[in-house]
Amino acid sequence: MSRIKAFVSECFYRLKRFVYDDDLNILILGLITGAALVYLFFPKTQSPLLWAIVGSVLSFIIVFVHKMVSECYRASIMRTDIGKIIGPIITKEEKCIIFITEYWRDIGKGNLYLYDMTTPVVGTSTLMGKGDSAALPYIYGLLMQAGKSYEKIEVVKSYERLEDYFEENFISIGGLTNKATRNLMNNYREKIEYYFSESGCLIIRDYANEKRYIRADEKNDYGIVIKKTNLNRENKVIFIIAGIGSLGTAGGAYYLFKEVKTLVNDYGANDFSLIICVKREIGIKPAHKVDFEKISRGYMKGA
Repeated sequence: MSRIKAFVSECFYRLKRFVYDDDLNILILGLITGAALVYLFFPKTQSPLLWAIVGSVLSFIIVFVHKMVSECYRASIMRTDIGKIIGPIITKEEKCIIFITEYWRDIGKGNLYLYDMTTPVVGTSTLMGKGDSAALPYIYGLLMQAGKSYEKIEVVKSYERLEDYFEENFISIGGLTNKATRNLMNNYREKIEYYFSESGCLIIRDYANEKRYIRADEKNDYGIVIKKTNLNRENKVIFIIAGIGSLGTAGGAYYLFKEVKTLVNDYGANDFSLIICVKREIGIKPAHKVDFEKISRGYMKGA
């Protein structure tokens, strides 16, 4: 049954890619152009077969040339610094999903206040966390720098059906409150180096004989930036940007946005898993990569 389901899923995927692919428009354009050429140069012919043959041949020639040009362009932009970092997301036809966490509240209970902690907020039932909302502009900035169009970027609330988007390129912002992040950390533990404790207050890594962790403190918050290719589907890439606290999440997004050159020098086009440190008294702009092995401790059970 699972094989049949996988086969049907693959068929639908390929059909969807064909229908939305530019090649369909090119084929139709070629058929119309071919028919027009036959009409112009052979005005006396009334043979629909000749129209169809010329149109079909011209269509496939145009598709072939288009494919060749597209592949050359794709190869060239993939060699740029930002292309090496974000991978297939950079190509114009690829969609990018951004998973964010949105919270819900009962507006009738008036349990949300302005910064003065006394004035109730009315009229809103959906909220975003501070770290997520601070991280999102940097992710958009990275994608705009790569030349992505708004039509190819979709922001999705993580409580929606993950299965509907899972086979696309995507960026998951936030820790365990984000269902996409939680799903990846629970189901791909052997491929994702870092994960959060159940309380969310530790970043953990498994070793052969032990677990090690880091914890945020009064001076530092920590975040993770993870890039994985071919995890959810071949030739797709995913990113996880999440912190122990809001500063860790925002700092991870800022680091990814600002340190493209550094990442290329360190990793090229390869995957990476980073721990980012943010100084609370300074903010996210000096966010920097740290060595997990040097700052981590042995894992305490139940922490």
